[in-house]
Amino acid sequence: MNYGFNTRYSIENQTAAGHGIVFFIRKEHRDDIVVLDELSVALLERAEKTGGISESDADKATFARLVGENILVPFTPSDSLEHLPYVEDLNFWLQVTDSCNLACSYCYIPSLNSNQLFRSDLFDVLTRKLLEVKGLRTVSIKLAGGEPLMAFKKWHANVAKLKKVLAEEKIELQLRLITNLTTLTDSMIDFIKEYDIAISVSLDGLAAYHDKNRIYTGTQKGTFEVVDKNIKRLQHAGITPSVMVTVTSENHKGIPDLVGYLIENDITFRLADAKGGYINPGEFLSAMEKVSDVIQAGVDDGFPVSRRIVVSDLRTHYPSSTPCSMGKNAAAIYLDGSVYFCHTEFGKGKPLGHLDDDKGLLDIIQKGRERHFGLSDDCQQCEYRLICAGGCPLYRVEGKSPMCQSYKKIIRQVFDLYEREKDLL
Repeated sequence: MNYGFNTRYSIENQTAAGHGIVFFIRKEHRDDIVVLDELSVALLERAEKTGGISESDADKATFARLVGENILVPFTPSDSLEHLPYVEDLNFWLQVTDSCNLACSYCYIPSLNSNQLFRSDLFDVLTRKLLEVKGLRTVSIKLAGGEPLMAFKKWHANVAKLKKVLAEEKIELQLRLITNLTTLTDSMIDFIKEYDIAISVSLDGLAAYHDKNRIYTGTQKGTFEVVDKNIKRLQHAGITPSVMVTVTSENHKGIPDLVGYLIENDITFRLADAKGGYINPGEFLSAMEKVSDVIQAGVDDGFPVSRRIVVSDLRTHYPSSTPCSMGKNAAAIYLDGSVYFCHTEFGKGKPLGHLDDDKGLLDIIQKGRERHFGLSDDCQQCEYRLICAGGCPLYRVEGKSPMCQSYKKIIRQVFDLYEREKDLL
């Protein structure tokens, strides 16, 4: 089968943070942008020159991405623009329980501690759906909740089975556990190591700040001591966890000390502003300015900031028209098999579809693509358009992130740190 250009797109250029970026833009909607790398540009130029191209003529990964983005479409004499469900990578947040043993004030999972049960055949239905996707090579799943380790016995055998079935079809399964790390056992550590599961654990500060918010349900007892202990247990077992830091009005003053601790212990981490009004832009910017000084000292001592730190959803390495891949090749799957644009909508939002639907999985996911649309004119013209991408679409105000002005300053700080790291190499 031959493929040609989808004439609903046009090619344009834009400058992002001083770098020339080539991208395709959907003519019907200026927000629908696909950033192209050099391999993609070369492939499309070849397709334009020859009038069409087949998969055998191209780098398979590049070809799959362009077909998955619907830029290259099946070419027929009638110039049909029929959509081909073909994608190389799919990513999911998989809710394995709504139960949690902590009571964090800023928790963004609306279904937390619901009475919804985990569907017993959910992994089987998901497996069937995945095997129907053409071109699929990698599936990434975040096992989450609630606290997923509280339901370990319910999902661990299914995870092992899914990995085996996909491997037989030459599809790689990448797993990540999103955990508060308070219920870790030796058998869990063994399983995590055997199945090469990445670990993301929440820390909101050193003891005094962390324990203000991340407390056991029904008590005022903090969790820093047990979490810190379990991080060290994982490290001793040869497992390197990463840390998720949520910055709020309550803990922002303690973030610089936490960052210093993480750098000292050579831990990868993500710094994110709490969504939903739990921190104001000035507080986040103030915290990040102090953090920048701490990181700079770390860079001078050899800490690889460009590989170890992520700030919010900012795309500081690879330009993107969206702050996340939800609605493109990613979605969130709830306990009952419902497919949502985002896990922050469980229990309150309208799902995009269900694993039991006759529609293909990619078609269900991409029903959420339009959620990224609606950027303000300011965002459309901003030099950081392909770095910030307007922020999370679920929390925008009048088409832009409420953190807009702070993000602009933070982005400059991040690039300055990258330059400092480069100069020291």
